[in-house]
Amino acid sequence: MTTNVVIIGGGFTGCTYAYFCRQKGWDVTIVEKSALLGGGVRTYFHGGHPYTYGPRHFIAPETSRPAFDFLNAVIPMRMIDKINYSYQEPDDLFTTYPLHADDIKSLSCSNEVYEELELLESLGPVTTSNFEEFWIAKVGKTLYERYNKYYNMKAWFLEDNRQMDYGFEATVKRKPLETGSRYEFHTGWINAYPIPFDGYNSYFPWSTEGAEIRLSTSVDKIDFSSRKITLSDNSILRPDLLISTTSPDVLFNYCDGELKYVGRDVYKIVLPCEQVLPDDVYFVYYPGKKEQQTRVTEFKKFTHHKSPNSLITLEVPSMKNKLYPTLLKSQVTLADNYIAKLPSWILSVGRMGKYRYVDIDDIIMDGLDFSLNY
Repeated sequence: MTTNVVIIGGGFTGCTYAYFCRQKGWDVTIVEKSALLGGGVRTYFHGGHPYTYGPRHFIAPETSRPAFDFLNAVIPMRMIDKINYSYQEPDDLFTTYPLHADDIKSLSCSNEVYEELELLESLGPVTTSNFEEFWIAKVGKTLYERYNKYYNMKAWFLEDNRQMDYGFEATVKRKPLETGSRYEFHTGWINAYPIPFDGYNSYFPWSTEGAEIRLSTSVDKIDFSSRKITLSDNSILRPDLLISTTSPDVLFNYCDGELKYVGRDVYKIVLPCEQVLPDDVYFVYYPGKKEQQTRVTEFKKFTHHKSPNSLITLEVPSMKNKLYPTLLKSQVTLADNYIAKLPSWILSVGRMGKYRYVDIDDIIMDGLDFSLNY
């Protein structure tokens, strides 16, 4: 007897799980509320310039090499060497981000930074419990305030970084600043972007081949006891397995409270020059409290698009969409409680489904594990 699978969400996660389910010979139905597959990983075009809502380069540790090899076999990837910049408004200058040791001397606060780093080295490891304590222990108060404090507060709509208390229960030591190459700061990591002009777009029809796809359709109700799923078009589905990529509170109609997310407003700007940022600079981060934006990206650096003009995107934190789970202990606990209540025939997967900051590599690695062990 064939297993009948329903997947809620046709983003990268839903499409990936659809592929592995189809490989098992299962019948798959994808329910996607938008008119297209791909979610936040899909490439769109503005004036012929390809872009995504947030740069979706594949960046992962070597332990995720199986995920890269899987993706690279479908979508040929090119490796990236890049430098990130950070705008330091008090000094009106750009430094590398994360900060390279050679850039300290260019800061007006360099004396304080050197003194604090020396003191931290002499103090040794420190036990921390929140974002602020963690980064002060890593880089000192002055660099924390320049590079971490306001960026994190505006990115997550926090009044105080001590509110961010999930995942920081650790004994940490001063973070050594970068002293080698100014290129990719993740030593031993894989950093790549699709070669095709339309990015990852061909992955979505490839991974969902043979599946029934219901676009512009949403789930209205789930009856856990009878495995009955009612869709917005009034049709009924009764799956053997439900794979949900949506937020777990949605499945329970927010009965114990709604999980917190933050999003981004992405502004597309085309400028009349072939290149905006220096050769190897893909991103500029804005950690100051005077700027609304968190990041600017020049997409030509990723896509290699040819044009006399260049598209940049400006990202501003927003509450209008749900892109990033807010990793506070209270919210993670609430999400975990929802997930624990799910019956055995429902899997909650992906960034929203797990309520964790997972990326493309994590999704594929989880999918590979699912294909072997489920």
